Amino acid sequence: MENIKRNHSKCSLIHLSSLGTNCALKDFSNVSTKNLGQNGYYKLPDGLLIQWGTGGTGVNQIVYFPTSFYNTSYVVVTTAISSVMNSIVKMINGKNVSYFKVYSVGPTIEAGEMFGWIAIGRWK
Repeated sequence: MENIKRNHSKCSLIHLSSLGTNCALKDFSNVSTKNLGQNGYYKLPDGLLIQWGTGGTGVNQIVYFPTSFYNTSYVVVTTAISSVMNSIVKMINGKNVSYFKVYSVGPTIEAGEMFGWIAIGRWK
């Protein structure tokens, strides 16, 4: 028991456990998969997947994820990147495990500004 108390912060419990449990470091560096690029993702060990990126200009677009989701129960949030002071809506009008579709609308016309997005869902 003394060995467990003394070494638990260094993750040495995995050698003493008969259950085969693993120990994750505080920053998840030993159990996560990630790509921290402009269009990237972060997979957490419990199955949570966070992805982000930017979309180009155009009224109707398909945005492909850096990695696929487990199902289509993910949520996508978008924001227009524009220097024009207009209300621009990026409506999600289709979802797949590998991509989502975006339709852009301005106050009186279709709009095609660049946009940023973030999606949260499951990878397993």
